Amino acid sequence: MSTTPRLIFREATTSNDLLQICALNHQTFAEELGQHPTNSSGLLVDRFHDCNRYFIAVQGAEVVGMISAHPGPEYSVSQKLKDPHMLGQFPSALEVRLLAIAPHVRNRTVLAGLFWMVYDHALANDHTHLLISGIVDREAMYRKLGFLPLGPAVQIGAASFIPMVMEVRDGFAHPAKKAPAFQRYWERRQAQSKRPLLLLPGPVEVHPSVENAFKQDVVSHRSQAFVSMFEETRSLLRSLAPGMDVTIFPGSGTLANDAVAANLKAVFGDARGLVISNGEFGERLAHQAVSAGLAFQHLQFQWGRPWDQAQLRASLNASPAWIWAVHLETSTGVLNDAGSLLTLASQHRAVVALDCVSSLGAVPLPAAGSAQHFMTGVSGKAIGSYAGLAFVYLSDAAKALLKGKRLCPSFDLARMVETIGPCTTVPSPLLLALREALRQHYISPERQVARFRCYQSLGALVRHELVAAGLVPLSGERDAAPTISTFALPQDDFVSLCLNAGYRIAHESSYLQAHGWAQIANMGEVSLNSLDGLLDLLQSRRHSTADIAVGRGATQI
Repeated sequence: MSTTPRLIFREATTSNDLLQICALNHQTFAEELGQHPTNSSGLLVDRFHDCNRYFIAVQGAEVVGMISAHPGPEYSVSQKLKDPHMLGQFPSALEVRLLAIAPHVRNRTVLAGLFWMVYDHALANDHTHLLISGIVDREAMYRKLGFLPLGPAVQIGAASFIPMVMEVRDGFAHPAKKAPAFQRYWERRQAQSKRPLLLLPGPVEVHPSVENAFKQDVVSHRSQAFVSMFEETRSLLRSLAPGMDVTIFPGSGTLANDAVAANLKAVFGDARGLVISNGEFGERLAHQAVSAGLAFQHLQFQWGRPWDQAQLRASLNASPAWIWAVHLETSTGVLNDAGSLLTLASQHRAVVALDCVSSLGAVPLPAAGSAQHFMTGVSGKAIGSYAGLAFVYLSDAAKALLKGKRLCPSFDLARMVETIGPCTTVPSPLLLALREALRQHYISPERQVARFRCYQSLGALVRHELVAAGLVPLSGERDAAPTISTFALPQDDFVSLCLNAGYRIAHESSYLQAHGWAQIANMGEVSLNSLDGLLDLLQSRRHSTADIAVGRGATQI
């Protein structure tokens, strides 16, 4: 007895996806609608193909539905307007193109699923409006989705199209307020979800294309193809810290910091340094420094509070040879002022090593100035890939300091950064997934800015809702990290309530349990829409708290 394959919605990522998209494009717009002439290949390539982002509905191995998103600045909808200049009133528009669904699966589920992916993509990339050329016969359907006409219909080939627009967001209102079909699809998707959304500081949710990259055939780490992929990935990582080189090796953030400790010891020997801590991971740096045989002063601040600048200046007056600190303190959700630290270090000619394990990919990294320094990062946090790869960044001055120093191969950072390809075995699934995550969100300065803004907006909204629900974050708003909110766990079974709502929050780490804390981390592939159930849960808590009366609609980001 055969069963119908489950319908899956995802972004197109493979050459086979694109081939089937072109076939469905030809079937719909050439054969069925007559907008384009038919051709013997049975394929129709869109004129914006190289710029389009394609989202597809897949059943088994067949692409049964597709839709594309085109960011402009040229829009095909302008050809259907009497005055194309009117599009100037939509400064960040995204054009929805090529909606095509195979005849045997034309139903509300496929339609809503395809539109939802485009809408989610528009939200994540700060687009303000969706533009579409709707088929006249289906105008009522587009109106139900939330689109409004921009002008009269225009005949193109055998089909008539009407230019339409939809506002993407109204503050942080759910799109279902304007498009009930989205609400039905969202509720169905939530109900069918087999696992909760990960709101952890690792592991994190990954983009479908990252998951697909991870599942590709294994590649030998000694092959030329792998070396090319490795160097491309290094180049993408360098773009997150201009002016610094980077090496990639298998391991955790702890291993990356152990490598830094070994290199500090090789350079400075018994010269006294400074370790700064205001949370669990700063304390771990101090422990690693002790284990590496480093001599240092340990400057400790209260957990959840920023560094005291006066005390920091006083400690630097002792002229430490090196300084080691955490940029984003994962345990408390505090984003430390690393920029000021680097400025002070430059004035005192001190080398700085920064633990950027949680900040890399979440915020712009501070400019190094003249400070010579190291930075560490990992694949499985804000960048949005799987855990298992560690990075160490080195400035040119740091590389000069390491020249001629003897270290064991696993910690020889100078040798690693000067080598083309990996020095040790790097699993290709992890590298391919990392490369795809970087391509998704960090391939250009514009993509990076969009990613940082998205994280900042989501984090601000989560903190606002936590405060309104009486769950005040440990860090003050001025020093709050955009991706991690730590708060005291309430007496009720809040963790289970989150799990029942479809969200797994952090509470199991020993340091969290010791303090009675929990965390919500909006790292990785987490969007405003995917947090809707969590925000509803927090809203229900605040309505039951007599002394809090601010509604979610009043949120200002």
